[in-house]
Amino acid sequence: MPGGRRGLVAPQNTFLENIIRRSNSQPDSSFLLANAQIVDFPIVYCNEAFCKISGYNRAEVMQKSCRCGFMFGELTDKETINRVDHVLEHQLHDQFEILLYKKNKNKETPLWLLLQISPIKNERDLVVLFLLTFRDITALKQPIETDDTKGGLSKFAKLARSVTRSRSVLVSQFSSHLPNLKDTTKQSHLAQVCVYVLYNFFLITF
Repeated sequence: MPGGRRGLVAPQNTFLENIIRRSNSQPDSSFLLANAQIVDFPIVYCNEAFCKISGYNRAEVMQKSCRCGFMFGELTDKETINRVDHVLEHQLHDQFEILLYKKNKNKETPLWLLLQISPIKNERDLVVLFLLTFRDITALKQPIETDDTKGGLSKFAKLARSVTRSRSVLVSQFSSHLPNLKDTTKQSHLAQVCVYVLYNFFLITF
């Protein structure tokens, strides 16, 4: 029956719409969604802001692991990498700073990001997706020295131990009030994105 079939599809669309609307409404929001039920958690969707912040286009990002190993560099802290792995493997919610590298033509540019990882459950209380949100906080950090490797590592060690005063401000932005999405064009685009995410999610899963 058409009514019964629609009843199965509508909750999934609403589920994804809420995720994407909530993420896109954040200031300077760049995010990706990953399949939490497949080994290595492949990326099933990333928004344009993430493509800009990473320097990779969507085709290059799709189905890579949300561990974001493709953005690691010489100054990326191994302890932080292990923390990302731990959070994903144990389906935890966490937020921390990480130094990643943006693809920039023939070179890679280091940048500090505030990363939030959130497991997303379905109606059966199973974690089916991971939402990773990135915010560029490079401007709030001391300059990263890259000309001299040893000097760069020394600078990284100092930065890794520091706690910036701005962290509480940035953290609070994630829980700020979300504006209502009334524009019909945006709603139509959101529906298309949901279909796109569902397609990639089930394509990888099955």
